[in-house]
Amino acid sequence: MERGGEIEVEEVAAAAAAAAEGKLELSVDDVMDRYMGSLGLSQLLHVLLVSFAWVFDAQNTLVTIFSDAQPSAWRCKTLDHHHTNASISSSSWCMENTSNGSNAQPNHVCGLAAGTWEWVGGNTTSTIAEWNLICHRKFFAAIPTSLFFIGTIFGCAFYGRLADAWLGRKKTLLLSCILTSTTTFMTSLSPNVWIYALLRFANGFARSGSGICCLVLSTEAVGCKQRGQVGQYGFFFFTAGFLSLPFFAYPTRAHWRYLYRIISIPPLIYTIFLVTLVLESPRWLLVRGKNKQALDVLRKLASGKKLPDNIELIIPSTATANTCEEGDKNKSLWTTKWAAKRMVTIMTCAFGVGFVYYGMQLNAENLNFNFYVTVIINGLMDVPAVLIGDKAKVGGDGSKSTSSWPQLTIEAIGFMSASIAFNVSYVYCVELFPTNVRNFAVSLLQQSLILGASLSPLLVVVGRLSPSISFAVFGALSIVSGTLSTWLPETRNAPLYETLKQQEEEEKHRRFSPASLPTVV
Repeated sequence: MERGGEIEVEEVAAAAAAAAEGKLELSVDDVMDRYMGSLGLSQLLHVLLVSFAWVFDAQNTLVTIFSDAQPSAWRCKTLDHHHTNASISSSSWCMENTSNGSNAQPNHVCGLAAGTWEWVGGNTTSTIAEWNLICHRKFFAAIPTSLFFIGTIFGCAFYGRLADAWLGRKKTLLLSCILTSTTTFMTSLSPNVWIYALLRFANGFARSGSGICCLVLSTEAVGCKQRGQVGQYGFFFFTAGFLSLPFFAYPTRAHWRYLYRIISIPPLIYTIFLVTLVLESPRWLLVRGKNKQALDVLRKLASGKKLPDNIELIIPSTATANTCEEGDKNKSLWTTKWAAKRMVTIMTCAFGVGFVYYGMQLNAENLNFNFYVTVIINGLMDVPAVLIGDKAKVGGDGSKSTSSWPQLTIEAIGFMSASIAFNVSYVYCVELFPTNVRNFAVSLLQQSLILGASLSPLLVVVGRLSPSISFAVFGALSIVSGTLSTWLPETRNAPLYETLKQQEEEEKHRRFSPASLPTVV
């Protein structure tokens, strides 16, 4: 209490001294609350421009639902290659190994001699068909997707540090978009499964910067009251990218490489036409000591509203002296006990969320329902998930013998719940940590989400043999993650802090002084 009182006295004295000199010292939140509003027209347009990058982030993440799908059916090759509709008797040398006829399930080809059968639709429909990733090679099919997510883990660490300490949010987003477009196109040229897996790793590394920078750049440009809302905007665009995949995948269903070439175009267009209109985060500029540039950004975001000429931006805890700034140099996310404990908890929770969220999307090919319809239904379930998250995905197989609406309904509800947890975790992480480590914290969160996701393709392969086992594991991990989340603090209506030292002192002051809690207007 005494320390909190000293800070208040010092800030009052500093404000009086600044007023005597004709300066108006305000934090970014103060400028937005007093002169700009939490979400003006310019801020909204900025948020939408930034959030659009989530579209191709979703496309690159979930494209393997179609490109790596197990083909729906196979057939015996006919002895007369000029007549594809030859009688079954002409291919009895193949059919004697199966009892289900020419439309038997793919797993049954494992006992047939090589060259006696073929995939319906040809070998270019998916990577599994082209490189024969079935039977004793079935676990090879999980390697590219797992490596994509592992690449994302490394990319999160790289982009998180790059955005916080070097390039800032905008330039890091630009770099991520360029690399995403390049690696996606190169993936379409893969000659074998090993090069394909390596390029998926590179693609995962490249795209990981988009989601991090989009979320942080959006939330740091608006006021406290709208922070949670704009944090959810990106997930609408992610859902739009998800829903766009079936419409690109169906026309290219005979050639999986064409799908990669199509989705390599949006990030390139975004880079050329949109990123030049995006502004850097004023909070990041302020923390980096670029006060004038930060104020210029705020004036551009003010939607025509006039800001006083004598404003001088400050970090609240450093209004009177540099003692807090100097002290914060010795603090990091891992050396600060409360921050490290908070980070470990949310990362552990995120591991289960990522496993379930991505795993259920990839595993839906094991449902007894139409492939493309299932993808669209799961994608649509993301919409209520985003709406619910603001207030507080995925293929099947067309050759299945039956369609189960109850099974699809239960899966869709489960996926929507996982989607809510996934969306909220990002916004929650933004609110848990201050500006000088926020991008790094979000990158660590994404690393945990993706680490869980990187293991889910292995469970999907198991699900092709026993779907009930895979969905049981998803349910168990959901319960564990939900239990862990109860150990984290509430952040509703709390301000965005700028430094670790400031957050530690002010959270302690707020904890012991209920009257100091921010008033919701």
